[in-house]
Amino acid sequence: LIVTCMFLLPFGKMGDLFGKARVFKIGTVIFTIASLLCGFNLGFGWILLMRAVQAIGASMTLSTNAGIITETFSKQQRGLALGSFGSVVALGSIAGPGLGGLILTYLPWNYIFWVNVPVGLVAIVLGQLVLSKNEVKSKGNVDFIGMLILIITAASLFVGLILGQQVGFSSFTFVGLMIATLILLVAFRHIEMRAENPVMNFHLFHNSDFSLSLLATVLVYGINFVVNIIEPIYLEQNRLISTDLAGLILISFPIIQIVVSPFAGWLSDKFGSHVIAAISLAMLIISQVGLASVNHATSLIVLCIWLGFVGLGNGLFQAPTNVLVMNAVAKDQLGIASGLLGFSRNTGMTLGSIFANILLFGGISMNLGRPVNDYPVAQPGAFIFGMRFTFIVTTAVLAALFIAQVIVNWHRQNR
Repeated sequence: LIVTCMFLLPFGKMGDLFGKARVFKIGTVIFTIASLLCGFNLGFGWILLMRAVQAIGASMTLSTNAGIITETFSKQQRGLALGSFGSVVALGSIAGPGLGGLILTYLPWNYIFWVNVPVGLVAIVLGQLVLSKNEVKSKGNVDFIGMLILIITAASLFVGLILGQQVGFSSFTFVGLMIATLILLVAFRHIEMRAENPVMNFHLFHNSDFSLSLLATVLVYGINFVVNIIEPIYLEQNRLISTDLAGLILISFPIIQIVVSPFAGWLSDKFGSHVIAAISLAMLIISQVGLASVNHATSLIVLCIWLGFVGLGNGLFQAPTNVLVMNAVAKDQLGIASGLLGFSRNTGMTLGSIFANILLFGGISMNLGRPVNDYPVAQPGAFIFGMRFTFIVTTAVLAALFIAQVIVNWHRQNR
């Protein structure tokens, strides 16, 4: 995750300079070769190195895919295309853990990596046959200094966030890395504002659609991760439901997302991205209110309904939000916009994993009147309180985001 996040924005800019399809295809080759080499048992250091190389290849594909789709399809078809892309991403999130479990059950561990090789080879061939070679490219030299500072900044941020969960958020390590991140960000902005061909055009953030959609991506992905972390604990430890049944219940909302995403893209093309994005936030608010009402006696059918609203909201959210980001930039900046989308998703997931624990155990601690950092087996009601507290906070965050979007849309329509 750290290596992938470090290189998302630099490779997005590389896509603008040298062609998004070219960067995507090179990334696919690197990922496929690294997956093959990961499967050879040459020691922990070897696997760690190949995983880093694999992450670099992944970042090359993740930073350019939305840009390629945007450049390929017209504005009238863009929502449907990006919605279909969202379905494929959701399908991967469902298939990955299940496929991994099957491989580890019936095959040697090496096949966890080798399963990527035939898929990668097909992607390489299709990329050569299908992807355009006549792309819009930006002009100018590569801003190597800006890219280097950006890579170090991303590394400082994500290493700090991940270490903070292990050593504590008041530790010298976490505080030091966050201060370093802020200093690097200030230095990066100072350099980029004077660069001839900057990695990041900060004027893009003056566009309210662009800025608000990226913020929404961080928050929605973060809240999704909160749900992904808390609900398994609720089902398996509070309700004492088997892991298999819990998995079936939790798979409901990504399945709904798969079905809804292309339809949401079509709606976005027909009625406008702003309208569908606002509806998606409303659905997500309903889901969080519902999850906040859940207790140890709640029917599993009712829980599935609230999780269904999570899937519905997510399915409606992806396409219009991606369209708003990608439509806000010129064609020669689609790569960096695509990279920012990927960076926002990963930032949201990382923050979600952090705040899920902070809010849940903070709520449990408030209820019990003492610090708690594990499931309170003897006081299941305290867990319900902590879960309810967490989802009340996520509801408030989404409500604030919804209000901000309504205000921005109102100003846009009355200009």
